[in-house]
Amino acid sequence: MDRAFPGRIRGASIITTGPALGHGFDIDRTTVEQVTEFAAGTRGRWTHGSLSEDGLGRHLGTWENVRMESFRLCRTCGVPAEQEACGQCGGETSLEWRSVGDFSFASSAHRIRPDGLDVPAPVYLMERAQEDPSSLGISIVARFGYYEPPAREGEKRQRRFARLEARRDLRRGDWVADPAANPVGLHEGTRAPSALTEEATHELNQIVQREGAAKAKLRALAFLSRYFGDQAEDESTEDDEEQDRLAELQSQLDEQGKELNSLRAILEGYEAAEEIRHQDEKASYLEGLRQQSAKLNAPIVAADLAEVERLLEGGDLKTAKVLGEALLAKSKAEGQTAFARGESTGLAAEPKDRKKASVAARVSMLRRRGWRVETNQDGTEIVRAAPRSAGR
Repeated sequence: MDRAFPGRIRGASIITTGPALGHGFDIDRTTVEQVTEFAAGTRGRWTHGSLSEDGLGRHLGTWENVRMESFRLCRTCGVPAEQEACGQCGGETSLEWRSVGDFSFASSAHRIRPDGLDVPAPVYLMERAQEDPSSLGISIVARFGYYEPPAREGEKRQRRFARLEARRDLRRGDWVADPAANPVGLHEGTRAPSALTEEATHELNQIVQREGAAKAKLRALAFLSRYFGDQAEDESTEDDEEQDRLAELQSQLDEQGKELNSLRAILEGYEAAEEIRHQDEKASYLEGLRQQSAKLNAPIVAADLAEVERLLEGGDLKTAKVLGEALLAKSKAEGQTAFARGESTGLAAEPKDRKKASVAARVSMLRRRGWRVETNQDGTEIVRAAPRSAGR
């Protein structure tokens, strides 16, 4: 702890390899490397916020000096170990990786006293971390993509590893009581449903802005009553006017559900378009490698291009581009005099075939998401694409 104003906590774990408990995916070394690369300068809040807060008044500071480190962990006991055998249970330990950084508090954070604290939030966190480090930790807020490797023999479930493609996808590293992917020390705990909380908050904010806080509150209460199956008591003294009002609210809630379904379809369309854009970027990068190496009179062999493609599909963009540059350098070194290709090779038709394959992949992806898609006669261009209307 550096208690010199405004304060700093050094060496806190941001994310650790292993299962992200309660979230349905795992963290591997590549995930930790990506978080380490993007985390410097990332903001941190006092928790992820609740359904009634937007987080503006909960900013605590930023992450600095982020680095990666390895350690051994006994997952049975949930404690770090010095040797391959756990000193407590004698079981085998595993080599793990984590992203570690220094959290620098902002001066304005000392005006935050959430949840009834009688001291500023930074003072409380530093004292809490020093006296009971297992009672708090870091939970990141991120927009993950996922890599699913081929299933290994004997595996009981399909593994899915989180991936970050760009700095903008890592949004925050917040202080919480229950982080999902930090199993020991200043990072113990499970199950922090931050994405659900923030999505619900956003939806409620939209209703409040559109219809006012009073009506939004009534809608929320009506939804919760229906969700939990509450039944109104059949009493003759019950106010008929109140019953009519509740019926009207129920009807409005049903209409709101239809609107949310429509918005969800639009969002899925945007996500599909974004995924297509990423696929096009990867295809363009591979095509660029082919063309540049061909101009050098030393085309990259198919096996090497396949390895670059595998890395791109796995989300390891950094390694893929390093390998691509190395292969181009090799082509340059091995360059030879131009050679003629015969007409029988079929290379002249290749660009059109490749375009048809790309369009076919995009059509398949959109149709799996329920879109209506039409192409031109030779299949080289999408002429119409639109999401299906809800209920149709």
